[in-house]
Amino acid sequence: MKGFRLKYWIVPITLVIALTVAFETGILSLSRAQKQVASPEVMSVTVNEAQFVGKMPKLNLTGSIEGDTSAVISAKIAGRIEQVLVEDGQAVTAGQPLLRLESIELANAVRTSNDALRRAQANYENVANDYRRYQSLYAQNAVSQQTLDGAETDLKVAAADLSSAKAALSTAEEQHANAVVAAPVNGVVANKAAVIGQVVSAGMTLMTVENISQVYAVVNIEQKDLAAVKPGVEAEVTVDTYPGQAFTGKVEIMNPAAAVANRMYRTKIRLDNTDGLLKPGMFIKANIVTGQEMRVLAVPQAAIYQKQGLYYVYTLEDDKAVRHQVEIGTVIGDLIEIKSGIQAKTMVITSNVNKLKDGDTVQVTR
Repeated sequence: MKGFRLKYWIVPITLVIALTVAFETGILSLSRAQKQVASPEVMSVTVNEAQFVGKMPKLNLTGSIEGDTSAVISAKIAGRIEQVLVEDGQAVTAGQPLLRLESIELANAVRTSNDALRRAQANYENVANDYRRYQSLYAQNAVSQQTLDGAETDLKVAAADLSSAKAALSTAEEQHANAVVAAPVNGVVANKAAVIGQVVSAGMTLMTVENISQVYAVVNIEQKDLAAVKPGVEAEVTVDTYPGQAFTGKVEIMNPAAAVANRMYRTKIRLDNTDGLLKPGMFIKANIVTGQEMRVLAVPQAAIYQKQGLYYVYTLEDDKAVRHQVEIGTVIGDLIEIKSGIQAKTMVITSNVNKLKDGDTVQVTR
């Protein structure tokens, strides 16, 4: 009977022990998980000190590149284009042929004028000989004054014919020479519109030749900024084609009258372009120095975090990332000006700023 009772209790006792072990194991696991959740991962960051740096006050403008001189190329005579000898972007020198017009008729005109000149010359010489002979006869009273006067008149007519023949030949030769259109200045061909077979009229624009060893960055300045910009002040020009490269120059020409269309003042910044990197028509950004250097607070650009149009930095305070809204100013190299929001010598976080939240625990790495 006792053995039966013992066997009867073995199963419940075993079940209770198993449940107790399972429950305690679950509690331990849950406790560990809770501890893990309660111990968030520490973000590694780098920091830099907000510091005062030098800033040159500048006027930021946009514009485009223009050649120092731009020669409009056109034909002096009407005709049909026979040859186009250059392409856009090709360097040319003054006097170099750019295109030729058909010139067969012009060459024929030169030959005809030459023949006419020879006849006029021969006629003049004959008439001159006759006149001299009549002068001799008149001296001997062999001919009348009327005859001598007639010979003199013939000589004047022959001289006029000779002069006309020379002028006609000169005109024909000039017309023939004008069939070749040459570059008036050293430069680079641009805006070529001429094509073989095209019939052109005198004065019709066929291309331009730009002198680009020196170029201008042309910008428009508002009236309110005129007092700060004077000829001779330094300027820095950049183009998207050459990222990271700046071209320095000086303001040279300021239009004294505002443009009617936009009421702005056209201003030219002269740039050296001996390497030919800058091309007419390129879009540029220009910074014109407008005053003396000043000291401003700045932080690395990497420290700035933007959200919904506002700018923030995270500062390091007691191993935590603390967010501060800031007002930014001018970009100064790799730094950016801070107008308000933090003080000098504040340590700002410069890495992983897009992953941080206000109050996150962080660890500084070098």
